[in-house]
Amino acid sequence: MSTIERLNTYTIDHEGRTYGLSESGPLELSTGLSAWIRMVSAWIEQGRDVEQAAGALGDAHAAQARRVRDAMLSVGALRRFGDPGEVAYAGERDDLARAVQRSAVPLPAVLLGAGPLFGDWFDEVRAAAGAGRAGVVLLTERAAVVAGPMDAGQLAEVVTALRCGDLRDGRPGPDVVRTAAAQLVRRAALGAGDPWSGLMVTREETTTWRALPHPWRPAPAGEVTGPFDERVMAAVDPVHGVVREIGEDDLPQVPRHLTRARVVGRAPLRPLDAEIVADGADYAEARRRAVLDAFALHLESALDPRAVTDAAGEPVAAPGAGPDTLRAATDRIAAAPGQYLVPGRRVADDAPVLVAVDRARHRGDGAGPAPGTAAAETRDDALATALLGVLECRAAGGTGPLARVVDEEHLPAGVRAALEQLRLSDREAWLGVVPDAGVPTAVATSRHGTAYACGVTHAAAATRALEQAVLAEQVLLHGRTDLVPRNWSAPVPRPGRAAGLPAGAAVPLAELRRAVALHAPDAAVVDLDHDPGVVRLGISAVKVVVD
Repeated sequence: MSTIERLNTYTIDHEGRTYGLSESGPLELSTGLSAWIRMVSAWIEQGRDVEQAAGALGDAHAAQARRVRDAMLSVGALRRFGDPGEVAYAGERDDLARAVQRSAVPLPAVLLGAGPLFGDWFDEVRAAAGAGRAGVVLLTERAAVVAGPMDAGQLAEVVTALRCGDLRDGRPGPDVVRTAAAQLVRRAALGAGDPWSGLMVTREETTTWRALPHPWRPAPAGEVTGPFDERVMAAVDPVHGVVREIGEDDLPQVPRHLTRARVVGRAPLRPLDAEIVADGADYAEARRRAVLDAFALHLESALDPRAVTDAAGEPVAAPGAGPDTLRAATDRIAAAPGQYLVPGRRVADDAPVLVAVDRARHRGDGAGPAPGTAAAETRDDALATALLGVLECRAAGGTGPLARVVDEEHLPAGVRAALEQLRLSDREAWLGVVPDAGVPTAVATSRHGTAYACGVTHAAAATRALEQAVLAEQVLLHGRTDLVPRNWSAPVPRPGRAAGLPAGAAVPLAELRRAVALHAPDAAVVDLDHDPGVVRLGISAVKVVVD
């Protein structure tokens, strides 16, 4: 392999004249040398050793090629590579060695390797690196993953986690491999970094993305910073993200805005590849809701085996268990989720309880997260949303007494605007409340159906019910019955009883807990935010488990 690098310090014009830059300034080289310069340059670009290539030309021509090489070195058109440092190799080494030779900075002691993600060559990396540092290029279908350099023990955990994900076996094109090798060498020269946030995936489309951490990693220290909306959208990553794609596509967009997100589980208890559709008053709100629903669904489908116990109360995996042990434990739990337990808190009194995995990680029949599962910026917000979701499911289709809301001119501005929007679809639509409900509950009815909603105030419940009714009318108009909200049911007759929209202070979280416990005394809350990638984004998720 060549130990010389060509520098862009000479040009050849269309007539074959060659111009170079020497220590004395620009100069024109003789036309007879142009062909030799082009030949030596081609050898170097191909990674060939100039001495060996020249020797194949014969004695006379070899001497001329060497003189041209020496002349190019003297004028600065070429330079010799420096000492690459203490570098060892494992697996496929050619692209890595080429990248190391072209590195302008000597590398610290490190082992570099390349090979298929699912190949057994990585055993060589672990054996050769010992307690030292190593970095690898992992080849997958149409992409190369760059991991490290980092401690060899950490690297083994990263590789195991990636093998447990959804990357496919295969090999990308040679350009991708060369690019990934150069990235790894560059990172080795720059020094240490966070091993998980540093994971890079280079695809054949020449796009590079950062991979999120694996759920088995502990949450990073430090406070989360930055606007919440920006942190939420940072989770959209088409290679390794919880949300692979997000967009509006062919969804009906007036008057409510809809967004579709594709969510994929990275190390799920159950395979996850689903689409979530969320609505909002504008695109930003719709996308924010879609990403949060995607997180809720992802975490509802994933599991950290270190938090699980068996029926006898024994931990399934120790806190310091290695990745192979964790993978085996996850497989056992997935095979019989009803036999294993996760910790939770009873809704009624916050007492500690154990909940079967098949209930704590159960997915609903719909495309989104199951009722009672929610993600938000804080745990209290997530718990309130989850509790309201449970109460809404209980209220939907109920046969209790209703009261039609009158005095519409005195409604809060947001409620009045939502009601006017619904009446653009149906002039006879009406808003009602459930007087005897334990928490504020509202209904919005049109000729096609009724939307039920609960909230911490009657105004919040009424706004949500009206928005869901508007959404239902919107998607039904376009024939999209698959997008009808979950809390949409058959239309109810207009009640004879009338009342104004109740006003009052917001219902506290404790009251929401009591309302759920009243109908489900054994209901429990299970925290789902064990995933450090989610923790790093400042997102909390919970699931309220009810019979």
